[in-house]
Amino acid sequence: MDVEIWKASARVADPEVHNQEVIKWFGMNTGKIAHHYWVAFERAFMDKKFEAAVFVEEDLVFSPDFLALFRSTAGLLEQDPSLWCISGWNDFGFKGTASDPCRLLRTTYFPGLGFLLTRKAWLQIREEWPIAPTMGWDYWMRVAFRTFDKECIIPEVSRTHHAAAKGSSVTSAKQLRLFEAMAFADIPSSCVVAEPCNHFGNVSYLLSQEYEAWLRETIADAPKISVVELKQKVPHKVGTQMPSLLHVVPFLREEFNGLAEAAGLLPRNTKGSIPADLRSEHYGVMAGKLVNQRIPLLLVDKRSSRGYLHREDQLRLDPGYEVVAGARGLSCDEVCKLRGSSCDKMQLFFLNDCNLLRKHFPCEAGCAHQVGKELPVYVPDEFQPTYRQCLLTFISPMNCEAKHSSTSRLCACRLIRTTTTL
Repeated sequence: MDVEIWKASARVADPEVHNQEVIKWFGMNTGKIAHHYWVAFERAFMDKKFEAAVFVEEDLVFSPDFLALFRSTAGLLEQDPSLWCISGWNDFGFKGTASDPCRLLRTTYFPGLGFLLTRKAWLQIREEWPIAPTMGWDYWMRVAFRTFDKECIIPEVSRTHHAAAKGSSVTSAKQLRLFEAMAFADIPSSCVVAEPCNHFGNVSYLLSQEYEAWLRETIADAPKISVVELKQKVPHKVGTQMPSLLHVVPFLREEFNGLAEAAGLLPRNTKGSIPADLRSEHYGVMAGKLVNQRIPLLLVDKRSSRGYLHREDQLRLDPGYEVVAGARGLSCDEVCKLRGSSCDKMQLFFLNDCNLLRKHFPCEAGCAHQVGKELPVYVPDEFQPTYRQCLLTFISPMNCEAKHSSTSRLCACRLIRTTTTL
C-alpha cells in the first residue's frame, strides 16, 4: 500500500479582495481548519480524481467494522441522488439511547468525524464554499446539505470515537464527559477484501422513498406523548402495558433544550458542553429514548418542512403573514411597523432557510450559519468577514426586536387586509 503525505500551505490573503476581518479570520483556528479541509477535498477530488474518499481526523478511534460501514452502503450514494455522504458518527448516539449496532439512519445534519464524501458531491459543494465560513467548515457544510436537500447515512451506534483530551473544539471537562457517554460499536467486520460487503444486510430501506414511507407510517400509527408528559416520564400513560412501544413526541424547536435530557439526547451534567443543535435529525425528526422505561421515541418538529404530523400538531407559515426584506440596521418590529403591520417571532422560524433568503437578497457570497438574535439576515457591510453572505442559524432563538447595524433582516409581517365599501 502506498502512503502519500499531503501538506497544506498557509492561506495567502489578498488585501485587494479580503477585508481586514477576513484576513484576521484566516489566522484563527476555524480559518486554518477550514482551509485544511478545502485543500484535502481539492487534492482528493480535483487532483487525484477519486470518485469517493474517506476523511478522518487524527484524534479518532475506529470500530473494527468502520470500513465495512462504507463498503456496505457506498452503493446507496450511486442509487439515491439525495445522499451525499456516509459517516461513522452519530451526534446523539449515547449509551442507553443508541442500542442497535446494526441499524442505520438518514440525517440532514452533516456529522463529519470519519465520513465518506463523493467527487460528485464535492463538485457542487466547491462552487458554494465561502471565503470565510466563520462558524466553522462543518457548520457551513450543514447549511449546504440543507440548501441542496441532501443527507448522510449514519449508524445508530457510532463507529468513531474521540480519543484526544483536548483540541480546537474539545476544551472542557464537560465535553469529555459528553464524549465518554457515547456508545461505540465493537462488532468485528464480516467483510473480506475480494468479495462484496453486506455487513449490514439489506440496506435498501435507506433509499429516500422507502425511508420516507416507513417514517410516515410509523409516525402516523405511534401513540403520542406531549412534551409535558415526556418531562414527567409519563408514568400514568405508558406504565407496564406498552413498555417497549415506540412513541412520538411533537415538539417546537425552542423547547428542545428543556426536553433533551428526558429524551435521552443529553447525558446528565453535560448541558452547555456543545451547541444545542437538532443533531442527527432527519428533517426535524430525531430518535431518542425514555431511558428509565426503555421506551423508544421519535421526536418530531412541529415545523418540519416534510409535514409528518397530523393536522392538529403540524405548523406551517401562517398565510396571514408576508415575507419582507428589511432595510439595513432595522429590527423586524421596525420593518413591519413601517408597513403599518406587526412581526410575529413564531413565524420567523420558517424564514430560517437559505433558499428563501436567496429569493429576497442577492446572497452573493452564499449562505452560512451564525449565532445572534437578529437572524436570519443578509450582510451588506463590506467591513464584516461575512460580507455579502446570507446568514441563518442552527442555534439561536427567533426575535422580532433585535437588530444589527451591519445586517438586513428577513421578517414576517402580518398582512394588512383592506375592505372597500360600495
